[in-house]
Amino acid sequence: MRQRLGAMVLLGWVALAASATGCGSAARYMVEQKPPVALRPAPGQALVVFVRPSKFAFAVSANILDGRGTFLGDMPAKGHFGVSLPPGQHTFVIWAENTDALVANLAPGRIYFVEVYATMGVWSAHMHMRAIKPGTPQWSQRDAWILDSTQFIVSDPAGAQENLLRKGQDKIAERLRRAREHMERYSAAEQHERTLAPEDGL
Repeated sequence: MRQRLGAMVLLGWVALAASATGCGSAARYMVEQKPPVALRPAPGQALVVFVRPSKFAFAVSANILDGRGTFLGDMPAKGHFGVSLPPGQHTFVIWAENTDALVANLAPGRIYFVEVYATMGVWSAHMHMRAIKPGTPQWSQRDAWILDSTQFIVSDPAGAQENLLRKGQDKIAERLRRAREHMERYSAAEQHERTLAPEDGL
């Protein structure tokens, strides 16, 4: 009952907002949205929700890009945000001390979920992504994470993309290349953990 109720609430409350005002987030170019904007995926679009439920490495956030090097969001601890995207194949790349990637085949009108989590790194925390989908332990926890445990944040995409470009196109291209190589080297189990199929959304 909780799972079904949570899914219904998410359809009404979790979404991407182009801009917002509110208290600052630990992540640059992201602000907390109060109250959350009541949006559903735009017609013909899918919504991907990135959630980082743990406060481990709370001082470290990480950029999330698409496969073309476009900024999607900066992921802080105890936060979540949504990105509206066209259906079809997408690659998501996380840029921290390390690089990690996740691939998704999105269907229109559906909401998908990705967990972002941190592990120990050399100089800073390493950031990773895994798909939240039926059959995973995270599937039963996603509603509590999003509704109760994390803050809904939105981005300033223009400012963030400008800041990202200051790092240089060569560095962005290098991260995208590393992400593709990681996906090719992952084991079958690791690839499965980093893959969303059309039917994995609500």
